[in-house]
Amino acid sequence: MEPILNKILENTYTLSQLRHRVHALHEYLSAKLFAPQTPLQLEPGNLNWVNSLGNDFLGQFNKDNINKIFTGLDTYIRQLKPLIIYAAFEPTDESNSQIGQILRKNFTNHKIFDAKIDPKLIAGCALSLNGAYKDYSLRLKIESEKTKILESFKKFLQ
Repeated sequence: MEPILNKILENTYTLSQLRHRVHALHEYLSAKLFAPQTPLQLEPGNLNWVNSLGNDFLGQFNKDNINKIFTGLDTYIRQLKPLIIYAAFEPTDESNSQIGQILRKNFTNHKIFDAKIDPKLIAGCALSLNGAYKDYSLRLKIESEKTKILESFKKFLQ
């Protein structure tokens, strides 16, 4: 199953994207294997991604192994403990790809991350891994220097 997972992860970076793509692949293969005459109901973006995997990859699946493979993939996904990246905005697909590539280049243990929105963050992000949370935004610095900042404003206003 590792070669299958590695192929899916080649350009899949977020947990939600991984879940979505595994579901789309399962839907595509089930339709092709069990109902080949039925018109395929797959979003164009999903169909393009599935087709980008290539015939050699898709040829690994058959009626006998498809359920076992996807049960294994689902189990793997449920057990993942991804790096969680909190930002004040929802990142685009392009920025998720850039973040994912940087993570894979610098941290070999993190194949996937989960992007979450925290509107209270200011100019930065926060990270969480295995229950440890670290805020790298300005919010924390502003809160820790709140008294000094207010005193500076008071002097300026006088």
